[in-house]
Amino acid sequence: MNERRLARRKTSVRIALTVILVAGGIGAVSTLHAMDWRAFGAALAGMAPLPLTLALVVSTVQVYAQLARFVVLLPPEARHPFIELLDATAVGQLLNYATPLRAGDAYKLIRLAPNSGSPEPRKGRFSVLLAALLVERVADIAALFVMAAWASFAELTSWASTVFPSSARAVEVAAGVAVVAGTIVLLAPRTGGILRSFGGEVWGALWSPRFARALAVSLVTWALDAGTLYWTTRSIGGYALSFRDVMQSVFVLNLGIAVPVTVGNLGVFEAALAFALTRHGIPPEDALAIATLEHFVKFSGLGLCVATLRLGRVSGSRRRA
Repeated sequence: MNERRLARRKTSVRIALTVILVAGGIGAVSTLHAMDWRAFGAALAGMAPLPLTLALVVSTVQVYAQLARFVVLLPPEARHPFIELLDATAVGQLLNYATPLRAGDAYKLIRLAPNSGSPEPRKGRFSVLLAALLVERVADIAALFVMAAWASFAELTSWASTVFPSSARAVEVAAGVAVVAGTIVLLAPRTGGILRSFGGEVWGALWSPRFARALAVSLVTWALDAGTLYWTTRSIGGYALSFRDVMQSVFVLNLGIAVPVTVGNLGVFEAALAFALTRHGIPPEDALAIATLEHFVKFSGLGLCVATLRLGRVSGSRRRA
């Protein structure tokens, strides 16, 4: 019986991953036209290899920091074997990056949720995982604003407002939030126990040492993110932006891609980052080339991280065999 349950679970994970990848592939085909491939080719032709290599190294380290941010939020009793947890988190991050609407978080929940065939399943582990994902977002956003404030928040607010949604869009978002809130209120009598349990998990995670650790890791993650851009800007044209300048650009970039409307934020990523870089004196053509190359570097760092974890799992399985 347990073997059948394990087989069904593996099948459900594979089906979910296939659906996510197929949907992402369809979306990618529809958004690739947004890429300026001529600018990207010009950037590759004139790039300096050493700064680009350093950018790739920093980007890969940053991905490992992102994995650690989620791992430190999970209580010990809800954790899988370390390599399994890292691998599931890495693949989830890759899917978040390559597919719209953070589909990788759904993959992580499916893969790491309690196994009904486990000899010691922990009741409520699914809610623990969901709470950890939510609190991870809180730590990530809080750390971004801390880093942005350090990078001169007053200057950012003078021109970053151009990437915020229009007033009409803000009204639509507010209406959507009101509808969701009303639905929760209507369903509360039936789902009160579930909501209270989940709320308790979130509250407990927010007021635990685990959140402080996740916030500290998030600060390191954003510093590495800015470090990646710091070296990428030097690989094209040798623009010597300060660390504060690139942190400001990272902040504006993340405002621009806050709502993942395209697969891998293709087009939106380049436009938001190029806009931010032009505010620091970089010509629009070079800014777009740098933004395109930065997107490539970040995706390559994520892919390299996933590949090394997969190789580690394979070699570990061979040694045990």
